[in-house]
Amino acid sequence: MLRRERDLALDAFDRGCWVLRRNGEIAGHVATTLSSFWSPGRPLTAQQWVWYVVVWADGARERAQEDYPPWNAVAELRSGVFAWGDGGPRSGRYDAERLPAPDADAQWISLGLTVEDF
Repeated sequence: MLRRERDLALDAFDRGCWVLRRNGEIAGHVATTLSSFWSPGRPLTAQQWVWYVVVWADGARERAQEDYPPWNAVAELRSGVFAWGDGGPRSGRYDAERLPAPDADAQWISLGLTVEDF
């Protein structure tokens, strides 16, 4: 029987959303979803991982990225920052503010996101 490993601290990333700001101006949003996966290193445990999508203020979307232990993106977002490093003009560090669940749901709708985007 497959046992699910659940970290309650990751619940904030299940349909979560963070506002990204640079120099006080809204630069975009990071939307997140929480999933689980099976690993051959732990064959009896389903582990969690986070997918995230960056949607910039001008409507441009980045490809979905995944984060799993050691939780680099998760740690950044929890600490109130987010680093984007694709080498383009949007590269750099952003302030990140988590939206409460009802606001996150509304922002997902506003951004036109669905779970299929992850």
